[in-house]
Amino acid sequence: MEKILNIEEAATLVSDGSTIALGGLSMNSLPMALVRELIRQGRKDLTVVAIVNGMAVDWLVAAGCVRRLITGLISFEGLGLAPNFRRAAESGQITVDEYSEFLLIARLRAAATNLPFMPTKAGLGTDILALHPETTRLEKDSVTGEPYVACTPLPVDVAIVHAHAADRLGNVRVDPKLLWMDNEIVNAAGKTIVTVESIIPHEDFVAEPHRTTYPRFLVDAVVEVPWGAYPTSCFPIYTHDKEFFSAYSAAAREPEQFQAFWSKRVADPDTHASFIKANGGDAAMTRIQRRDV
Repeated sequence: MEKILNIEEAATLVSDGSTIALGGLSMNSLPMALVRELIRQGRKDLTVVAIVNGMAVDWLVAAGCVRRLITGLISFEGLGLAPNFRRAAESGQITVDEYSEFLLIARLRAAATNLPFMPTKAGLGTDILALHPETTRLEKDSVTGEPYVACTPLPVDVAIVHAHAADRLGNVRVDPKLLWMDNEIVNAAGKTIVTVESIIPHEDFVAEPHRTTYPRFLVDAVVEVPWGAYPTSCFPIYTHDKEFFSAYSAAAREPEQFQAFWSKRVADPDTHASFIKANGGDAAMTRIQRRDV
């Protein structure tokens, strides 16, 4: 069964009020094209799980799509916290559930394995457990007497990740396999949407099965979107666009300036191709493309 959808079709797999988990890491390989389509389709009341994220969450918050955020960190690295996320969190516009990275991973693993809890040493000796007594419980092993944290499952309706390549049946390849945390959300989710830089022949997966990151039985939809992580990176093909991040962060300091930036460069373009064109087109893509691959 082929699993290729266009981006508009794939976005319909996410309903208002869903819990979605976003792949990527900070400024790297975020599923930006699909996130932008969710915004264009007007999704509301989303609960977003994002272990370490940045621009994707900031876009969803800026568009009013988010009700609740479950995360470890939302930042633009050297540029500071993601600005719209920060304002929404400080004002109470969104609910933020803060965890450490591995406490979130333990909860996702509990969901993936259908277990009542997943044990971990993460969080011991910190105050973070007091924030979530209903999901992270301090326990003591009955044999060794050693303490551990029991993390309850974190259900995810739809995982959304970006990758390098897929075939038409839904087998997916991340090359190289750097973003191991994406595996956690894919394994935990009821459905998975993957945007990819390119569709390649099924025979390539048959010839090198060890390079398959997500087998087709874990994937519900594949969308071919070249530059689909832009303005974040897709290593080793292209880096993040420093110019976009800087301009976005500067505009976010003033509401009127940001609204003009948001409309022109994010929300208004009606296709991914027109979005790329609005942000410099071929010249910008050439600027961020890596030459050493």
